[in-house]
Amino acid sequence: MSDLDPALQQALMTYAAHDRILYGTDFDGVLAPLVLDPSMSAPIHGSVQALREVAASDGATVAIVSGRDLATLRHLSGIAEDEPIVLIGSHGAQPSIPLDTGEVWDDAAADRLHTVVDALEQVAAQHPGTRVERKAAGAALHTRGMDDDVANEAIAAAEDAARQLVGVHVIAGKNVLEIGVLDTNKGAALRALADHVGSQVTCYLGDDRTDERAFEVLHASDGHVTIKVGAGDTVAAHRIHDSADVLTVIRQVASARDR
Repeated sequence: MSDLDPALQQALMTYAAHDRILYGTDFDGVLAPLVLDPSMSAPIHGSVQALREVAASDGATVAIVSGRDLATLRHLSGIAEDEPIVLIGSHGAQPSIPLDTGEVWDDAAADRLHTVVDALEQVAAQHPGTRVERKAAGAALHTRGMDDDVANEAIAAAEDAARQLVGVHVIAGKNVLEIGVLDTNKGAALRALADHVGSQVTCYLGDDRTDERAFEVLHASDGHVTIKVGAGDTVAAHRIHDSADVLTVIRQVASARDR
């Protein structure tokens, strides 16, 4: 096994000993190392199979929670529709199973989405090198690979555009700013999934600012385990370095469940 911090190893063992667990993980920067071309993201070798082993244990639910839209997340992760691993795309707006997150898609949301896409496309036209990604419940302006000054200027313009819109929610991430038209987030999605499957405790791994919403609702005092991957400020209780450590965490949980 690895050089995981002893406190994290003990927390994982205690967590895995519960009858019903939820194991959640972000995709980009966690299961899949960050790459310049997001369409080329791929899970680190062995990570998906390790997740399948956790999911195969009695009482365990596994979920990949991402800002990616559901179709893209399924394609990049390689998780088939008939597998017992839940995929949650668009920061909680697109679960692969029915979940009650308290948000409803309606005509007003569709109108807001049209307005958001138009606003970000105008920003992209004024800042060459950026690109707009349309999602199920929002749109994102990407700046990965750009010079920091140019990227920051583009993000600031997108933030200004968002302030002119009504009923939208800004989600800032690494080299991306997303404007959502539903008030969904990873924390709400994980709580809804936990309620749905009746899990007692949750372990969640994330690397970005959008993952902090999940860390905030999963308190160590309740038996939950939160793990920040990489550098940066966080409210997570534990920290690991990179995707190689992520694989070690999954394998430790799988091994503990097997025992």
